[in-house]
Amino acid sequence: MGSVKSIQRVYYLALALFWLGTALPLALLVLLIQSRGLDLFQVGLLMGAYSLTVVLLEVPTGGLADAVGRKRVALLAYSLGLVSGIVFLFSFSFPAFLLGWILAGVARALSSGALDAWFVDALQEADPQIELQPALAKAGTVTLLALGAGTLLGGLIPRLFSSLPAEGTAVLTPLSMTVVFAGLVEIILLIVVALLVKEPQRPAASGGWRQGFSRVPGLATEAFGLSRRNPTILLLLGTTAAAGLALATVESFWQPRFAQLLGGAADNSLTFGAIMAGSFLFGVAGNLLSMPLSRLLKERYALVAALFQGAQGLFLLLLALQAGPLPAVLLFWLVYLNLGGVNSPQATLINQEIPAERRSTMLSVQSLAGYAGSILGSVLLGYLANRVSISAAWIVAGSILLVSLLLYLQIDARQGRQDQKNKTDPNEPETNLLESR
Repeated sequence: MGSVKSIQRVYYLALALFWLGTALPLALLVLLIQSRGLDLFQVGLLMGAYSLTVVLLEVPTGGLADAVGRKRVALLAYSLGLVSGIVFLFSFSFPAFLLGWILAGVARALSSGALDAWFVDALQEADPQIELQPALAKAGTVTLLALGAGTLLGGLIPRLFSSLPAEGTAVLTPLSMTVVFAGLVEIILLIVVALLVKEPQRPAASGGWRQGFSRVPGLATEAFGLSRRNPTILLLLGTTAAAGLALATVESFWQPRFAQLLGGAADNSLTFGAIMAGSFLFGVAGNLLSMPLSRLLKERYALVAALFQGAQGLFLLLLALQAGPLPAVLLFWLVYLNLGGVNSPQATLINQEIPAERRSTMLSVQSLAGYAGSILGSVLLGYLANRVSISAAWIVAGSILLVSLLLYLQIDARQGRQDQKNKTDPNEPETNLLESR
């Protein structure tokens, strides 16, 4: 597949393009939807429909990637993502937006875990002794830098096209131009992955997509069975669900909340882009901080994740209580700093537990847990935000994050007992998913 450096260059480039395209409309997306006549509850329903689509397809599409090839499924995902953006651009009603979000959900389910699994397997094939956490932390840094650059550019684009018709009156408006530029980035991403990602043909791929689809039910059943039999995986799925709920709540409602604090939305597009870009830069700092902290704590990744998860919940609670824009922005950024910090320890823990030939499927199981939490955050807390306040929704989400750090502490305790057992009886094999196959 190539050297470690060449694999990293290709993966990081694909990541950068994917998240740049995702981020361009991100800072103003809810405001664009609202400008076309939808309220906060309908926004929550759209996010919930997106998450539900991902939940229903997450594991089957992960199995498909394991069966027919991660590159082929990734290309299909990015193509559908481009189509969903086109539908979204022409949407002016709830049903039209719903179609666009469902297509986006299908695309996200297909992409989830596909290239990520290719990257881990390619690294381990190039260097069987490679330490995954630094490589995954660098991937997280690339992701967050791309998100930061994308949101900053997304905030600038409406100003460059300020002469277009007012929001809600035409297809091409200052805000909707961010969707147009996102589509152009998606096209470049398709070209890059098609030309640069090298993957050996998988056994099922020789039989085509039909044979690959026929293997999906068995792969999905096996993945759920492996998850159920591994206590560490179950605990990680719980932390992922809590994080998904909190993140969906923050992402769905920060724009209208900051519009309240700043006294407007359309005139502050660049400010919104700068706020979101800053949050991703803080996420980069969290990613970078996770590496020395992991070394300091002697690679106790569950403990590192617990510290970041708890701090994230605390800062979200404090954010919910703010009435001024400056402290709210700082706390918003600190939420993302700790979100960035927890990512690579979580990814390292999950990848340590799963077999290579089932990596896409198992990463999709984890992603499914995140989207299950996202549905609850989008719909139930969306209802709470609409009927009570956004602050009330954030208080609930922050409290859930604080409770979820206990799951990481359980993982750390389990690993500590296993390490002690291995010291006293070095011939005792470790228990993980590889035993359960």
